[in-house]
Amino acid sequence: MPKLTVTLNLFKYTSKKTSNTSSLVRVLLYIVTVLNLVALAAFVFGLMAGKIPPSSNGYIPIFGLFFPLILFANVVFMVFWLIRKSWFTVIPVIILVFGANNFFDNFQLPFHTDSADNAQGVVKVLTYNVQQFRDGNKTSQPGIQSEILTFINNEKADIVCLQEYQTTGRQIYETLKHTRDELNTGIYYYESYFNPKYDLLSGMVIFSKYTAVDKGKLKIEGSRTFGIYTDLLINEDTVRVFNIHLASIKLGKEDLGFVSSPTNESQEQLKVKSLAIYQKLNKAFLLREKQVDLLKDMIVNTTYPILLCGDFNDTPSSWVYHQLQSHLNDSFVERGKGISITFAGPIPLLRIDYILHSGFKTTQYARHRFKRSDHFPVTASLKLTH
Repeated sequence: MPKLTVTLNLFKYTSKKTSNTSSLVRVLLYIVTVLNLVALAAFVFGLMAGKIPPSSNGYIPIFGLFFPLILFANVVFMVFWLIRKSWFTVIPVIILVFGANNFFDNFQLPFHTDSADNAQGVVKVLTYNVQQFRDGNKTSQPGIQSEILTFINNEKADIVCLQEYQTTGRQIYETLKHTRDELNTGIYYYESYFNPKYDLLSGMVIFSKYTAVDKGKLKIEGSRTFGIYTDLLINEDTVRVFNIHLASIKLGKEDLGFVSSPTNESQEQLKVKSLAIYQKLNKAFLLREKQVDLLKDMIVNTTYPILLCGDFNDTPSSWVYHQLQSHLNDSFVERGKGISITFAGPIPLLRIDYILHSGFKTTQYARHRFKRSDHFPVTASLKLTH
């Protein structure tokens, strides 16, 4: 009899423990389901970011900016439901299929085969935001500049587009000439973001071995120069090359620290800092919209093949990217593999540096893991199609 009592008590204890475990699993599944629904809603808003201009809605572009993270979260949830063999898998699968175009703008399967980049008529292009040759330091470092120029020289690109190219000292233009000679390019075209000071230059530059026949800059009244272009003679064809650096959000270290650890703030500080960051985001979105309108008009009215390189400060899900992609092709989409993260800063999974084109086909594309800036350099080899 005592043995039977012990057995019954053990059964009750086991049943109770199993019941508690089941309850915990149900609670966890409920939490995961809610989080998945939030991620799916964010995914839908991210898809809308490329269709709705920032001037029409100030919140939608934020989902476009963080779309790579949102996409990653949804893929993780989908895998989770697949492992559990749950019917809920159908929902994220349908939504991800619906957003397939955005998916492949952000991620390419590793099935592309590269062609030889030394083939006849192939042009190699390099774009790189060099962060004023600072690599996170407060001042430019000669050693960093030397390493960057050595890397660029080793890539043997025919056209080099640099953003945030900075030089100081009395002979500011001599540095540009020295860089031109070091890269063994015949010409360079430089424009400062703002009016240049006598001892400081900071702006965009195009280096090329091809002959230049025209040049110009792009600027919205009341803001800095955001782009330059030069017309180059390539194999008896005139090609317009744009070097673009669209408006930055200008998040400081304090802003980035808050974004990475918002729970460290009081309720009041959370509101104040969140509003400040939103205002910076919105200001940048609106300015980039104006900049891309001007840029798009120039593209539409250009009769030459186009190479457009630079730092867009926005992702492939953004309004900016979709406006340009409606007229140009993306070298990454044609020959890229994986994600091609080009931003080396604290926000992960961002591709914000591009080589777009018309009148060409891409034969090779590469994002280089060379970290001497808060960006990674990008190269593409392209062949004229006419």
